Amino acid sequence: MTSLRPNLVRRIERLPKPTNVAGALQPLFEAVSNAIHSTQARFGDAVTQSGRVVVTVSTNRNKENVWAAVEDNGLGLNTENWDAFTTTDTDNKIQIGGKGVGRLLWLDCFDRISVEFVFQDGEEFKRRKFKFVLALEEQIQEEAVELAEGVSDSMFQVKFEGLRANGYHDKFPGRDSSVFQHLTSHFLPVFIGGRAPLVAVHVNDEFAELSGLHQ
Repeated sequence: MTSLRPNLVRRIERLPKPTNVAGALQPLFEAVSNAIHSTQARFGDAVTQSGRVVVTVSTNRNKENVWAAVEDNGLGLNTENWDAFTTTDTDNKIQIGGKGVGRLLWLDCFDRISVEFVFQDGEEFKRRKFKFVLALEEQIQEEAVELAEGVSDSMFQVKFEGLRANGYHDKFPGRDSSVFQHLTSHFLPVFIGGRAPLVAVHVNDEFAELSGLHQ
């Protein structure tokens, strides 16, 4: 039997490119949404008290050396979530509206992506690191898994660096106020729902907390 071979590079090239700031921020929104979902899955009704998400963005008007990072204290990529991460168009989060294409948007937007997370494996905590790259094969590179000695909590962090010149570079916001505005607008329904973690946002030298918007 012969199966069709997926061409991830061509698939991503054909994704719609951003025509405005909100569209250019969508890959970052996807990472923040993943972080929120992870904390909700871990803490349940206690997510407002125990869940933490930190978003850091460094941008400028020239769009030089732009980078962003999202970190959370959710489940990390446990076995189920790791299987979903390594499956294109996964339906792992379909019940909560996930479309399984967020990671494809990451690759479409950013030049370099690095991931690090700690997850519980039986009685132990382990750390996995890797580079996530746009390639026909072996999109996960420089992977390393080790025992997370002295660690007793799960976490996940993804860092994005550099904007690709395919529409994202031109449309990505260069002002911190624009980043705050669009993040707040995009996730306002989550906070109004009253079941969201604390989300701390650092953009250049500015800081804001997007928690408590439902109170």
